[in-house]
Amino acid sequence: MSDLTPLDILGVDFPRSIRGYDAEAVRGFLQQLASSMEDLLRERGELRQDYHRMEQELNAFRKRENALQEALVAAQKTAESTIENAQADAQRIIQEGHGLAERLVDEAYGRAKNIETTISTLRSRRREVRGELMRLTELLQGMVRDDQQLEQDERSTPQLSVMPRREEQRQA
Repeated sequence: MSDLTPLDILGVDFPRSIRGYDAEAVRGFLQQLASSMEDLLRERGELRQDYHRMEQELNAFRKRENALQEALVAAQKTAESTIENAQADAQRIIQEGHGLAERLVDEAYGRAKNIETTISTLRSRRREVRGELMRLTELLQGMVRDDQQLEQDERSTPQLSVMPRREEQRQA
């Protein structure tokens, strides 16, 4: 029965009997039935076309969804990788900064130690120079005293003997 077409319904010829159905009423009903069946078959064809079109659209949407899912997963992996790389870079930069800071502190400590050593050396040298200056000052003061003494001695004794003039020698 499922293989019946509207033409099959219209082409059915019932045998006649004495007390049978009214042939016109049966034909009218069969025509109505064939028309309804034709409408249903046309609608069924349209629905199949719609079904196939929608099935194709659904497959296209599924492909898009899969592509979007893959893109989302790839973007998420890229984001995670970027975050991991950024964190690793930040950690490396921090470690390098700590290392640089330690080196700078060590250098500053070394320089401060050198400055302290230099200051200590300069202080010792200053004491030495001051001692030498004091000795030199004492020496110079001694020389000045000796010179003053010599000058006093020279005043009391004439250094030049003046020869008497000839006239003074004659008179004497």
